[in-house]
Amino acid sequence: MAGLFVPRTVEPPNADMPAMLAAMRHRGPDGVGKWTAPDRRYVCGFARLAIIDLATGDQPIVEGTGERVLMGNGEIYNYLELRDECAGYPWRTHGDMEVVLPLATRLGADFAHRLNGMYGLALYERDPHRLTLVRDRLGIKPVYWARTAAGALVFASEVKALFASGLIRPEVDEDAVAQYLAHGWVPAPATLWKGVAKLPPGHRLTAEADGTVHIQRYWMAQAAAGLPGDGEGVRRHLTDLLDDAVRLQLRSDVPVGALLSGGIDSGLLVALAARRLDRPLNTYTVRFEGAMVDESPLAALVAQRYGTRHTLFDLSMADIADHLPRLAWFCDEPLADASLLPNQLIEAVLGQEVRVALNGTGGDELFAGYGRYFRLPVESRYLGLPAWLRRGAIEPLAGLVDPMTRWRLARAEKFANDRGGYLHDHSTFFPTPIKAMLGCRLPSPVPAQARHFGDFAGAAQSAGLYAELNTYLPEDLLLLLDRTSMAASVEGRVPFLDHRLVEAALAVPPELRTPGGRQKALERAMAAPFLPDELLNAPKQGFASPVPAWMRGPLGGLAERVLTLPRCLARGWWSADGIRRLRADPGRHGHRLYALLMLELTIRVHGEGAPTDQGLEALAS
Repeated sequence: MAGLFVPRTVEPPNADMPAMLAAMRHRGPDGVGKWTAPDRRYVCGFARLAIIDLATGDQPIVEGTGERVLMGNGEIYNYLELRDECAGYPWRTHGDMEVVLPLATRLGADFAHRLNGMYGLALYERDPHRLTLVRDRLGIKPVYWARTAAGALVFASEVKALFASGLIRPEVDEDAVAQYLAHGWVPAPATLWKGVAKLPPGHRLTAEADGTVHIQRYWMAQAAAGLPGDGEGVRRHLTDLLDDAVRLQLRSDVPVGALLSGGIDSGLLVALAARRLDRPLNTYTVRFEGAMVDESPLAALVAQRYGTRHTLFDLSMADIADHLPRLAWFCDEPLADASLLPNQLIEAVLGQEVRVALNGTGGDELFAGYGRYFRLPVESRYLGLPAWLRRGAIEPLAGLVDPMTRWRLARAEKFANDRGGYLHDHSTFFPTPIKAMLGCRLPSPVPAQARHFGDFAGAAQSAGLYAELNTYLPEDLLLLLDRTSMAASVEGRVPFLDHRLVEAALAVPPELRTPGGRQKALERAMAAPFLPDELLNAPKQGFASPVPAWMRGPLGGLAERVLTLPRCLARGWWSADGIRRLRADPGRHGHRLYALLMLELTIRVHGEGAPTDQGLEALAS
């Protein structure tokens, strides 16, 4: 979706709506709709991916003669129940988004509290001349906005559409560069681009007729009340919530598939989904040539147990340098997560088969699936030494030999007194010693995880999960899912992020979530009735992109050439010597080199209009 809202005090500018929609046509190849107010103070357009109500579900949805105009990117899963509640409304469609209109009549701006789904919404009201933008609770779908120099407001589902409007110019925000280096993504509400904001998850924006803009948080995850008091009751309750989320998210007028990776998250989703269908579920497993881990045999066990229509694809990640500029174009924002490429290749395969695919994203954040949620054993042993010895002798001496070793030793204390900072330190690519080696003088911002950790009233482990649900999940994993899936015109659905399940999972005491410090122990117990023992007892694998191997090959030389071009070094964010030192040790620094390369490609592609169809070689000169 895309639009222009012009306050009554501002002369209406000309936004290039066709260009805005063309920039996002991959998100909606099934049709385009536009609407313009008679006074040109509201213009909007929508590129549709038809999932529900194929016949009458086109957007924008215009009420009456334009009293209200609604657009919604994504899905409202509980629309059938909401339509029943709104009996008597003169429906124009049979789809999911229209329920917003009668709910807004009845509840005003609080209508979002009734929605279960993933969405970016735009509701225009003519008589007060008001625009309301709403982003779903967890930030599964994006909403970007910016002001023109005169004060009009432009919004879209992707940043590139704002630039295509002809009203917003791309200019890099150096503060956002510092945030990117610290996190591997830019925390909301900022973006890499000066003057371009993203609406944070669970927030709504209201633009009034006089140009005033208000942004309000309408939802923040809280530990649900009424959780059963025993472990078995908790297991059943969370399983029931996930099962109901799957029920809602299977709603579609086009075939639904599921990505079956061989892990617990996707396996449990497939098990629950397959039991609810009267036909075989389409499941897909992707195996990468040369990968160190092959989970396809585990995925096949699940597919066989539930009689799915299973497909195994073999893919190659060759010609990496040819993919990266195009990936930067799809992403809009820099993303240091090197799983971007394999996920894009996976979604491209799915796009040839289905329009909707269930995805296990969110399981690790709800059930503590990462090592950084637990203190490392070596850190526990180190903290057993007297503080005077650690701080006064060991760490200073270690710093003389290797500044990174001193930094790692010092971060151990944060697990107890700064859990948000601890999470950040175990995920950042550019801690202080690396920035010094790189010659980077940008400041180190306060970690986003630390800012959110203190907002949650509960156990430290639960507060850490809450911090990740507000940072790493929407800014990395969900951005990655949205861009890679929509690039292939596939709607990725994430049942683990049903807000009811999120709040229930946050209420679980750590001793039930991870007894004995075992990652995802509760989710394993939930999955035990459904999945084979071989999968339940398999170690967590995940997909590790072979970035060090990439950087030992031709990509490393190209990356060095791009990052040491005079135009690049002139920004002062790193030195040529720093880049060469990174490249000299790809085993330790390959991911860092990749992160800087994706930052530079984003700037070149979106900020300078570099071509994306000629590969990285063309940008290295």
